[in-house]
Amino acid sequence: MSDFLEWAYENRRQIGLDILAGSFSGMCNILSSHPMDTIKVRMQMSHDGIIKTITSIMKNEGIFSFYKGMLFPFISVPILQATVFSNHEFWKRFFVGDSKQSLTCYQNMIAGGLSGLAASFISCPVELAKCRLQMQVQNVNKMWKNPVDCMIQIARKEGISYLYRGMNVTCQREILGYAALFVVYDVVKDALISVKKQKEASNLDMLISGGLGGIACWTIGYPQDIIKTILQCDTGIGKTRKYKPHFLDGGFYSCLVEQVGKNGWRCLFKGYSVCIFRAFYANAIGFYAFETAKKYLNR
Repeated sequence: MSDFLEWAYENRRQIGLDILAGSFSGMCNILSSHPMDTIKVRMQMSHDGIIKTITSIMKNEGIFSFYKGMLFPFISVPILQATVFSNHEFWKRFFVGDSKQSLTCYQNMIAGGLSGLAASFISCPVELAKCRLQMQVQNVNKMWKNPVDCMIQIARKEGISYLYRGMNVTCQREILGYAALFVVYDVVKDALISVKKQKEASNLDMLISGGLGGIACWTIGYPQDIIKTILQCDTGIGKTRKYKPHFLDGGFYSCLVEQVGKNGWRCLFKGYSVCIFRAFYANAIGFYAFETAKKYLNR
């Protein structure tokens, strides 16, 4: 353990640079993707298609409603991305040191999964506030003024522990999703470098690899994201809570059974088309921003 801590201390400068690069990636990610995320959440909580959802938001709430709940993610997503990327780089150096050797798929899955686990503790309360604000129709039974007010009210009325409603399923989504994200990103990037017989990835290679990694990430984690959204938008307290927790599942099992029983397995992919479109360009931009920032900071 002492050797591990000593090794981490010796690499503290690089860890700091990875955090900065990850933060920059998060800012680029949230600015480019939040409107599509709002559409995705609305579709997950209704039976409307993408056109009807967009039209309804535009007609009833205005164009700026696509950015509902963005303030808190704009602050927190850079922290989240910094956590993810710095953790992945940390475990990458743990496995291969300072060599330029690539991680094996197995090592990459472990590094990505551990990064996702760390991210869960940030993303769960952040997405709870974001989802509730996104579902709030402007000036109609308005309960929360902003993300901070939303979290304060949830803590007061429902309990501090309720800020982590959906934590179990969030961990499932993040561990599986980030494991797939980093594996696919590296596999595609290495394949493009090999096919083109280049020494390193071009800008286009990074964009394509990041986009396909994002698709893999959200495809494997999308059913969990559906259940997470439903659980987090359930405002019931105690006995009025619609989905009762069983042991450590936080209501995941009861919600999954009810949704599939009523609506079939397809309900677990409502809003998937919007999510995949968002996942491609958001992660393409995110990886490109991270790699560019890392290269600049390491000069």
